[in-house]
Amino acid sequence: MKTDTTKPAANCCDGNLVKVAGDKLTSTCAKGDEHHYTVAKDAKVTCDGKDAKLADLKTGATIRMTMSKEDKTQVMAVDCGKHIPAIAHA
Repeated sequence: MKTDTTKPAANCCDGNLVKVAGDKLTSTCAKGDEHHYTVAKDAKVTCDGKDAKLADLKTGATIRMTMSKEDKTQVMAVDCGKHIPAIAHA
């Protein structure tokens, strides 16, 4: 399956990773604003197409988060890697 690198799906959000602390994730958006999320216990985390852990993600990495449809502050999946375009800050 090929990943679309141009635009995230409606329930996805691209950002730059600021920090991970337990199940809390902080990222910045294109405007440079910080956003705080809770990562679901069963969230799927991948990096360059391989299974990973939240702790494996590096500060500053470009990430794509898939949000819960019911709660836009809960992350169900996190993906990082070169296939996700860098965020241009406004």
